Amino acid sequence: DNWTCISDRCTSLNLSDPCATDVNSETGLAERILNSSEYQWNLDRTSFVVDFDLVCSSGVEKTLVSSIFFVGAFFGLLVGSFLFDNLGRKPSALCGTAMVIVINLTGFFCRNYYFLLAIRFFQAFSSFIIATSMYILNQELLPTRYRNYSNGWVMLNWCVGYPIASAIGYFCHDWNTMFLVSAVLTVLTSIPIVVIVESPRYLLVKEKTNAAKRSLKTLARWNGMNLNLDEVSLITPEKDQELTFLKQMSDFRKYPVLIGETAIQMFLWFVVAMSYYGFNFGWGAIVPDMYLAYIVAMVGEVISTIGLIPIVALIGRRRALILLFGGASICYLFAIPDVAFGNSGWTLESVMCLLGVSFVSGCFTLIYLFTAEIAPTTHRGLVFCWSFSPCGLGSFFGPFIFQYLFKITHKAVPLGVLAFLSTACLLGVMGLVETGDKPIATTAEDVVERRKHHRYRF
Repeated sequence: DNWTCISDRCTSLNLSDPCATDVNSETGLAERILNSSEYQWNLDRTSFVVDFDLVCSSGVEKTLVSSIFFVGAFFGLLVGSFLFDNLGRKPSALCGTAMVIVINLTGFFCRNYYFLLAIRFFQAFSSFIIATSMYILNQELLPTRYRNYSNGWVMLNWCVGYPIASAIGYFCHDWNTMFLVSAVLTVLTSIPIVVIVESPRYLLVKEKTNAAKRSLKTLARWNGMNLNLDEVSLITPEKDQELTFLKQMSDFRKYPVLIGETAIQMFLWFVVAMSYYGFNFGWGAIVPDMYLAYIVAMVGEVISTIGLIPIVALIGRRRALILLFGGASICYLFAIPDVAFGNSGWTLESVMCLLGVSFVSGCFTLIYLFTAEIAPTTHRGLVFCWSFSPCGLGSFFGPFIFQYLFKITHKAVPLGVLAFLSTACLLGVMGLVETGDKPIATTAEDVVERRKHHRYRF
């Protein structure tokens, strides 16, 4: 009922499905009977799937529109790993903002499928540069005791993004207009990026003492203080600690602890992203009511984000992350038995997976803070991007596990794999140091000093 023939041939064939196929007698392959010019869809809103004739495709083209986003995120972080520590935190965010505004504006004029793929790629490329650079800047401007609360606030804003995106899709009936609205919203939300000061920590590492003084004076003025630094000499790292990309690379060779901590965080990010996006794309294979599952998962995500703040303040970053990974692992194991709750369609697996995603959301929230604090200022942009980059791979493999592996194997296989990986993450976190009770590291030497009294225990 949602399509109409617009050609005599289409009308005469009297087909019930515009995507109907027939076997070609010469090639032996199934081919579509109608082409897109012989019928039209009767919809109250536009869709790129319809505009680019992807409704009858195999699904690869539609999936690629989502997958290419994560590819763009990976390359954005790759470039960001150089920009954040060399161009600066704030300038990187401004460059990313300018790019995403231009990209969203071009989406308003998009009339080509491959052009849409390019837009999606650069959307993620620039968005992840903005988000990562601003998060690093935010954590460097705050003292240790406030970072936990700031991190919770940032993640709550992430949750708020879901209803905002849904509202844009609900009220905008044209998908091109959605890009225009997104561009306008980006302009409005970029105001804090323009106003905020550059990180004094970063400026001191770059030996830009005058710029660091200006940032400190601005921060003091915002807090109603008159700070005179004219006769004050700010302490900077020694000359051989000057921040350059080659110096960063040599430090990884000189201080293996940097490689070890970064490798652990890369693994943590991969597993967390795989679980998080796997659940978000795979509820249809786990629960009887997919829409209810998304609502419950969102509520669980908000609760875990808010509840995590006092827990982290009480027991610290490291212990909280160990408990979260342990809780996720237990949920996966309890989800394996076949236990049905009456005739509702809900099972023990459904309930435990919904509970498990709350633990995973908590891991996602806390790992941001942990990664930003555990890396030294001289390497924070590089380490954060390297640690965050495996998210792209995890985001790709997660939906595969939930949508395909659940269907072709016994559910004990994917759930057992997730339980094993969560336990491995738990052990990996035990190899990291607590950061909530220590000053933030400035150089690689500080990281080595920080680990001298570390013990591999809870």
